[in-house]
Amino acid sequence: MDKKLQCPECKNDITLEKEFSDGDVIECSFCGIELEVVGKNEDGTLRVEIIEEEK
Repeated sequence: MDKKLQCPECKNDITLEKEFSDGDVIECSFCGIELEVVGKNEDGTLRVEIIEEEK
């Protein structure tokens, strides 16, 4: 069964087809924002932070 993660930017559900570890980068297929995995919650869901692009 695939896991899902809600994008903090566009609020769409991202389907995760593999396991992710701390430091991995996930790209939202809806808005294209990049998210970095920073840990896991007690319920097993991933904690992510938006990767800020330097300009």
